Amino acid sequence: GPASATCATLEQNRFFGVFSSTATLPSTPCSWTLQNPDPRRYSVYMKITKPADPCTPRQIRTFQFDSFIETSRTYLGMESFDEVVRLCDASTSVTYLESSKQFLQIRKVAPSNSLETLEEQKDVSEFKAEFLVVGKSEPKHACQMLCQWLEKCLSSSTHDYPCGIMNTPCQCWEAPKRKPGSCYRGGVYVEKCLPVPRDNGGEAEIIKGWAGWGRWSACSQECSGGVQVRSRSCQPEDGVCEGTVEEGRACNTQP
Repeated sequence: GPASATCATLEQNRFFGVFSSTATLPSTPCSWTLQNPDPRRYSVYMKITKPADPCTPRQIRTFQFDSFIETSRTYLGMESFDEVVRLCDASTSVTYLESSKQFLQIRKVAPSNSLETLEEQKDVSEFKAEFLVVGKSEPKHACQMLCQWLEKCLSSSTHDYPCGIMNTPCQCWEAPKRKPGSCYRGGVYVEKCLPVPRDNGGEAEIIKGWAGWGRWSACSQECSGGVQVRSRSCQPEDGVCEGTVEEGRACNTQP
């Protein structure tokens, strides 16, 4: 959906690109729109290098939307990225965003404050935008650049200005190398893990400082419901472990 019939650019079938605002958005109103070939299979990421000079807030608007109905000039599923981009916020020089819809659009509009005189209005200084269209199932060709973007985005992220990239299909950091004397549990290496043989139920394991569970005791009743108990110890003996030392389960529940 162009902002102007005479100043509109629609990018299709491109997976990477760079453009400057002075060349692509030369007048007001004007728009640049990128079409995602298939939002089920691809995500769009963008890096915007902000203007070096002060600019008029909200003169550049950024949106994503599902579709545009030409006859009624209606956008479906439109969401604004203005609070993510903050083009005139000088606290950061670069901003990043992630789009999951059919279209991503940057639009140049007239300043919102109509009371400003022409002398007081300052056009947006030049900014540069780069985009990546990344496959969700086979992203490896774009991962090197996307991971660089993500690293820089996270390094400058704050509570008031969080990183605009929420998800990537790339594994941007390698898993930590295994350290001597440690055990891998749930994606984390646990220090001072003491391996022990599994019991006959295959349930023995080590979590933090705990040694494995001992064997279940004999059932307290031969029928009508009894209890079995097993215990474990904290290693080393003077260590601090979270959790229970002993647990029980029902047994021989038949009449």
